[in-house]
Amino acid sequence: MLIAVILNAAVIFALYFPSLRDNARLLTLDHAFIVFFLTEVIVKLAVLKPKAYFGSAWNRFDFLIIMGSLPVLFLAVFDVPDTTLLILLRLFRLVRLVRFLRFIPNIDQVIQGLGRALKASVLILAALVFLNLMLALITCHFYAEVAPQYFGNPWVSIYSVFQLFTLEGWNEIPAAITAGSDSPLMVGMTRFYFSLVVILGGIFGIGLANAVFVDEMTMDNTKTLERKVDVLTQEIRALRAAVEERPVPTDSPATDAS
Repeated sequence: MLIAVILNAAVIFALYFPSLRDNARLLTLDHAFIVFFLTEVIVKLAVLKPKAYFGSAWNRFDFLIIMGSLPVLFLAVFDVPDTTLLILLRLFRLVRLVRFLRFIPNIDQVIQGLGRALKASVLILAALVFLNLMLALITCHFYAEVAPQYFGNPWVSIYSVFQLFTLEGWNEIPAAITAGSDSPLMVGMTRFYFSLVVILGGIFGIGLANAVFVDEMTMDNTKTLERKVDVLTQEIRALRAAVEERPVPTDSPATDAS
């Protein structure tokens, strides 16, 4: 099955080259893979029965992907123009590539860690959104007329401030604002303000979010090490207690008589 997923990925990859997009052989292979994976679903349902089959999260995921891919087979029979929304069904061939994730070792632990990391990062992400919105409105108020391409309205300003958070354009944006200014005070205040934005949002905000995210993702390994250390500590304590309770050997009678 892993080989089939890899081969299907190779076919999908090739189909997105302009010269191969409508290649009849590749399209036939792509449709054959859909039929193959559909057959896999039918066989599993027959063997495991629906209750056991849908009891697995990966099986439910596979089922949704395959069912969503089935309309692509009709596109091979009917001529669908590129202007119709039905052509978007072809994008399901990209979603099918996600099936490859199930063959990654310990993928369940990775997904659980990802879920924990997202939950732990919710408050920090919410704080970053609030900080982004607040700084975007402040910057829009002071620099909307000076740099309308960056801060002309709140939406544009939000995106520009987010760029500063990611350290993208942290130098170009202030330079564009101060380019036509002859006031040293204005230049200094602008540079100080945008430096503060970068420090608060980029270094502290994004850095803290990354730290919490990574810490939650690696928590499984940390807990495993902690359990091993606890077990080793208990064994050492039990060994020490056994040694302390061991009776001290006394001299033999022959030795006392001599």
